[in-house]
Amino acid sequence: MKLTWLLHISTLIFFTGGMIVSPIISPFALSLGADAIIIGLLSSVTSIVTIIIRPFAGLIVDRGKRFETLMLGTTLSCIATIIYFFSNNLWFFALGRILSGLASAFFMPASISTAMDLSPVDRIGETLGWRSTMFGVSQLLGPGIGGYLADYIGYRNTFIVNLLFILTAFIIIYITSRMAPKDILKHSSSSNGLKDIKKLLKLNFIGAMLAVIFHSMAMSGVWTFLPAYYVSIGLGTATYGFFSSINGGASILTRATSGRIADKHGPIPVASVGALIITLGYIILSIFPNPPFAYVVAILVGIGTGLWVPAIQLLALGNLPPEIRGFGSGIYSIAFDIGFMIGPIIFGFIIKSSGSYLSILWLLPILTFSALLTVQIVGLIMHRRCGKPLIANI
Repeated sequence: MKLTWLLHISTLIFFTGGMIVSPIISPFALSLGADAIIIGLLSSVTSIVTIIIRPFAGLIVDRGKRFETLMLGTTLSCIATIIYFFSNNLWFFALGRILSGLASAFFMPASISTAMDLSPVDRIGETLGWRSTMFGVSQLLGPGIGGYLADYIGYRNTFIVNLLFILTAFIIIYITSRMAPKDILKHSSSSNGLKDIKKLLKLNFIGAMLAVIFHSMAMSGVWTFLPAYYVSIGLGTATYGFFSSINGGASILTRATSGRIADKHGPIPVASVGALIITLGYIILSIFPNPPFAYVVAILVGIGTGLWVPAIQLLALGNLPPEIRGFGSGIYSIAFDIGFMIGPIIFGFIIKSSGSYLSILWLLPILTFSALLTVQIVGLIMHRRCGKPLIANI
């Protein structure tokens, strides 16, 4: 468990660095001359890159290169951050977004599968829950810090702070790799590369991916355009940073618990409750987009997300053989990237044509309710096939 927690800490620091700059990406793009469509396209570029690279990153992980893949992801993130610092036009900034996509493509599947490999078999959901909690803590701390830093020391200096966080994560990952047992580092001889995709074509895996696409599309609208909206009405960068911090803080309350409950009672009930709470939050956001009501939304969406993420990961990945966890995690993570690729483009055109950032908010609860329906349909079909509710032993 010591190695697991070292990995969790490195994940926390890596995500915190990313969250520090999350409130300033779209405002910084605005300062370079971008409009809503360009902001959406820049966000989608990152997702396009990750969609292409993630499966191959997963294959590298399954070849025993878990920690090397994690370190490659952090290195690419460092380079991207340096490019952000020196960006003086949108083309150079877009290069940074591409490298950020590459960094995510390598880091995410390696992080998920390595955490699962280090976990006891009957506590995978709990491990995923704690890993997800690290993301929640980073979301609590990062955006608030980043928003205030951007207002007081400027966008570019805030990127330097992000760089320091990522370098720290790299060092911890390197130390963990030196302590890891040899059986974690060995090549998985049972892995057949891209041929293993047939092992993933199961209802729980495909259904979870579809649900994640709907959920991440809604999330992309908030992450990409809510910061720009608050800046456009004069509320400042720190407003969204505070929103995101509240959201992350609320999610901490349920992330670890979600994985533990899903281990015992199955992922579908937990994920469904999470999706329902998120949908309620987005309905309120579409009616009351500004603070202080927006902060109530942040709490609801945070609690729902904390339930949703570990449970939906367990639904997709909990029954995968160890030799294809890296590849499976890479393919699964593509669903998140697809949502973040499609969402900002669609939302950007809607905003451009309507002239209002608020015009996209009514779509968010529709998308998350679609995720809820998808999970329920998967559960219904599995129940009819097995004659009993879907539990962690999928």
